[in-house]
Amino acid sequence: MYQLTVESGRFKVLQHSMTGITQDRRLQLLLIAFCFGAFFEGAAGFGTPVAVTAALLIGLGFKPLQASGLSLIANTAPVAFGALGTPIIALAKVTGMSEIMLGAITGRILAPFCILVPFWLIWRSQVSPGCWRFGRHPSRGCLVCGTSSSYVNFTDPG
Repeated sequence: MYQLTVESGRFKVLQHSMTGITQDRRLQLLLIAFCFGAFFEGAAGFGTPVAVTAALLIGLGFKPLQASGLSLIANTAPVAFGALGTPIIALAKVTGMSEIMLGAITGRILAPFCILVPFWLIWRSQVSPGCWRFGRHPSRGCLVCGTSSSYVNFTDPG
């Protein structure tokens, strides 16, 4: 996937766009793995977000194993709504409960995790534990990503 985007020249466009937004690799990680990955999870699911976001992160300079692990961490919160809600639909068929009700309950259960996952993602991306204490931490970016995702999950779909 990564090599396909490089050969077509599309990766340079994405890389230029991403570095134009921010030079901070941690914020790039949040935008690609957490935000873009959540979009892909809802639209496609079935491993697509991890594959795509990991390839994008590798292209931005992350090590392959690190990029894969961080993409998996970022995908922990939105996975319940993957592939247009396939897990919720399957759960509704098994339990006989309403998809709307199960989706609302799942969103409310996942809301706190949506706030925690960006912080966990940034913490795991640090080279050493000391980086967490020193320097500028992207806590505002984590809060914006986490609370906006949490708000969308928590609000009533009806």
